[in-house]
Amino acid sequence: MKIPIDQIFPDPDLPQSKTQNTRRESTRSVRSKRDPVVLFKDNGYLLLSGQRKLTAAKEAGEVTVECTVKEEVTAQERWEFSLAEQYHSSLVPAMELGKAFMEYRDSHSVTQQELARRTGITPGTIHHYESLIRTLDPGLGEKVNTGELTFKEARSIADIEDHARQREIAQPFIEGRLSSVHVERIVGRAKTSSTLSIEDIIEEVVNGKRAAEADPEPAPVFQRARPVEADTALIENAVLKIAGELDALQLQVIPEYRRLKLISSLRILDSRLKSALMTLNGGMAATTAVPQQLSTPTEIRV
Repeated sequence: MKIPIDQIFPDPDLPQSKTQNTRRESTRSVRSKRDPVVLFKDNGYLLLSGQRKLTAAKEAGEVTVECTVKEEVTAQERWEFSLAEQYHSSLVPAMELGKAFMEYRDSHSVTQQELARRTGITPGTIHHYESLIRTLDPGLGEKVNTGELTFKEARSIADIEDHARQREIAQPFIEGRLSSVHVERIVGRAKTSSTLSIEDIIEEVVNGKRAAEADPEPAPVFQRARPVEADTALIENAVLKIAGELDALQLQVIPEYRRLKLISSLRILDSRLKSALMTLNGGMAATTAVPQQLSTPTEIRV
């Protein structure tokens, strides 16, 4: 429906543009292809979204613009229109938009995919904005808000877990020494080469000079433990001593707490004894031939 442009007035609840038009800050998105969405009011039409297209129509000298007209909207729907407009018209810095996405999702318990469906913003874009809040160094977040660090640079750098490493990578971009076209390759190299300095990575990515990486620490070599020979004489003496103690044990009155502990120890000993006996018996059977009995008695002459 075509609406006269002079009958459309802006939403007073929408934030005014706060983006810094620095030489390093570009517009957040291309011009929205959606028609403006307006809410019918007694005195005209309230613009819910589509400021860019409305502005373009005004600049082109048009007097009407194609709009989607809403007779009524809920508070939740109006919030969704506001988020879409904040994104498409770059009304707020990236960090504030990320917080706005998270605030809406927390309030209405929706996924990034559901918010994307409701606002027309892709799930990946919503994820990138929210990742700035979750993982980006707070100081770098301030640089994003002032336009010293672009959204593209920030979202790539946020993939690095260590904040100190994030600041190192971001510095040449903040200083204007590097273009945003290099950020993804630099971050990718930094993630796989933690021992390389950022300057070496820049040299490699920008100028093709591959730096030698520090040799990784050699893996520890584990030597197989030498088998310890059992002291059979010591075992024999210990067994005889324990046997004597066990005989004397039957004549004693043992407190309950000691009796339970002693039972546990004796069970361990019993297990070890059975294992040792099996080993010894098996060894004897394997190494000692069993004498065969003669079928007929043999007479031994004297």
